[in-house]
Amino acid sequence: MVKNPNLAKSISDQGWGMFLTMLKYKAERFGHTYQEIGRFFPSSQLCSETLLPIPMLQNGYDSLGVRFVDCPHCQSQHDRDINAAMNIRNEGLRLWALGTSASAHRGDVRPKLPGRKKSMTAEAIPNELGSLHRPDGTV
Repeated sequence: MVKNPNLAKSISDQGWGMFLTMLKYKAERFGHTYQEIGRFFPSSQLCSETLLPIPMLQNGYDSLGVRFVDCPHCQSQHDRDINAAMNIRNEGLRLWALGTSASAHRGDVRPKLPGRKKSMTAEAIPNELGSLHRPDGTV
């Protein structure tokens, strides 16, 4: 079903969401803590020792072929995956200690804005003249 180009993203998103739901209830069942960090937290772009951005990854050269990066701030070389894992762990522990879900780096990057709600009531359906019908029969 994932090979269907029209449904692949929806099916994958549903599978990931179900995995997170199961992970959450199993963590609660066994007395563990389940903590999510922000979706857009730049885990692979920050040095895990100094928490400063690594310029090579900030300037648009974010190729996955680059496996090791040199941090100019701490003068050490980081494995990209291990660096990202350490940043994710540290951010989760920081959020858990604060008791909040706000991220330190730019908060919620793409907040959901309240959109225009469409109504199916007769009041919201315009008549031929462009005015709206009211329940008392007036226009």
